[in-house]
Amino acid sequence: MFASRTLIATAAAVIVLLGCGSGKDQQAPVDALSLGLPGTSTPTANWTLDGVPCTLIPVPAAAPFGTGTCPGVRPGAIVLTDVGQCTLNFLFQGSDGSRYIGTAGHCILGTSPFGGDVGEMAWAPGTGPVARDSEGNPIGEFAYAILQDPKDFSLIRLDPLVEASAAMCHFGGPTAVNDDRPGLFEPVVLNWFGNGVGVGLVLPARSAVAMGMPSPDHVFADGAAAPGDSGSGVISSDGRAVGVLVTVGVHTASIGSDGLDAGLIGMTRLTPQVERAQQVLGVDLALQTAPTL
Repeated sequence: MFASRTLIATAAAVIVLLGCGSGKDQQAPVDALSLGLPGTSTPTANWTLDGVPCTLIPVPAAAPFGTGTCPGVRPGAIVLTDVGQCTLNFLFQGSDGSRYIGTAGHCILGTSPFGGDVGEMAWAPGTGPVARDSEGNPIGEFAYAILQDPKDFSLIRLDPLVEASAAMCHFGGPTAVNDDRPGLFEPVVLNWFGNGVGVGLVLPARSAVAMGMPSPDHVFADGAAAPGDSGSGVISSDGRAVGVLVTVGVHTASIGSDGLDAGLIGMTRLTPQVERAQQVLGVDLALQTAPTL
């Protein structure tokens, strides 16, 4: 099953061959028009992930209301913001008694018109932008967001009466946090459930392979993503939470004894982002877990 999912994901990656690279002698990215995809063009790099010029996954305008392929408020479900449509990642219990659920920072902060970082924001209870589920119902308000290399993360403070699940659609989990840094010849299978336009309707549950995870701040892997996948929670095959899906393109950072740090999709790792959010909010955040399916 894994082999077939990965083959499909790798083939589908042509949808999102946007521009990322090492920043040195960077080749021109593949133009989606040359792949026969109507009405598309090649975006230029508009951010850096750990110094690697990259393209943030675009946030499409919110689609007509519907339940989507992952209904409810849980990892893998649709979230509608003032910017557009994204995907929810992990559920947290706060020491302040509130529940929080994550997505990408650029899902609420947007992107800089000049490229690069937008910054960091925090909102007191009752003052943040409203977040809505796939049917347009309010689920809470944003409490925190950052788009500042190497972090792209945000948290929604859920309304008390909103039902939410910790379990990721299709895969289950997360079972814990994965801070591992495997090196060369230690490939890691990564899974997520996303709402990418087109891909999210026919293959929302996807897998990718990282040929190493040497950085504490990011993971680059071979897989497929599309506009709308921003914010998806990524877990390793054992169910542990690795990070947040945020960029696409041909990422090339390093190749060495500590692993191949390259791929078609980029993720911000979870732990440093949660630690920063805790500092800003003054709240301890406990990842809510669920068994794998």
